[in-house]
Amino acid sequence: MRVGVICDPFVALGFRLAGLNPAEASDPEHARRRLAEMLEHPSWGVVLVQEDLIPDPASVGRGPDRSDLPLLIPFPGPELERGPGEAEEYVTELLRRAIGYRVRLR
Repeated sequence: MRVGVICDPFVALGFRLAGLNPAEASDPEHARRRLAEMLEHPSWGVVLVQEDLIPDPASVGRGPDRSDLPLLIPFPGPELERGPGEAEEYVTELLRRAIGYRVRLR
């Protein structure tokens, strides 16, 4: 299984330094097309999606032979700033979406 990334060109530089080959997208529509292309190929196991390009990657249709793979994981872009307590709320919401119920972080 392969790991894919969909992000803007600025963020793509960091992923290239980490050894990945990200699919660059300049706007949400372009990002959705890139994700739809990835969903057509069964070789992708995980796709990281910049959240300001596709806030809810699960909303992109997977077709009639829907599979749970690739796992779609949103990540915040560099311009996203969070105030005190907002980072914890963000992580809690990601966990709620992933496992189906709210957890309390300590």
